[in-house]
Amino acid sequence: MIGVGVVLAIIAIVAVYAIHKAWRKQAESLDFQPPRVRANDETGFTLAAMQAVIGQVKSEQKETQAKLVAAEQRADEYSRRYELVAREIEQGLIVFDRQGFITFANARLRELLSADTWSRRRYPEVFQSVPKLVELIGSCLEAGAETRKEKLEYQVSDEGARAVVVSVLPIRDRTGSIEAVACFLGECGP
Repeated sequence: MIGVGVVLAIIAIVAVYAIHKAWRKQAESLDFQPPRVRANDETGFTLAAMQAVIGQVKSEQKETQAKLVAAEQRADEYSRRYELVAREIEQGLIVFDRQGFITFANARLRELLSADTWSRRRYPEVFQSVPKLVELIGSCLEAGAETRKEKLEYQVSDEGARAVVVSVLPIRDRTGSIEAVACFLGECGP
């Protein structure tokens, strides 16, 4: 009888221990606090730091991407407005970038010069029949020299000499550096 009592007591103790352990494990699983990173656990600390940095970089990247898309939309809108205005002015207009390549030419300019402005060409090629204009554009690109309403004559192969009034103006960026050159050409009055 004593042996049966001892066996029942051991079974009761093991059962209580098992129930206590199961309850404690369930209580720990309901603890919603993030695991603590110990300072002496270098790998865990490094991993947590890297995850935080990556999260921050991704967030900043999304913000930057959104700003870039907005800036591109504004630039497209300004470009459309610029081209609309440039096409409608009475004078011929041609714009050269910092390297001297054509970036824009309106139809009126093509009428006045009878020149091909569609291909990617530099100003000395476009205005080879008007050397004075090549000189004016070059000095504007290099030194920012402005020319306003200067009368120039040039040879047109089948028509003889033609006179135009020219203005060459630098286009500057926010820092004041020359970004492009705008060249306006108009017919001379009688």
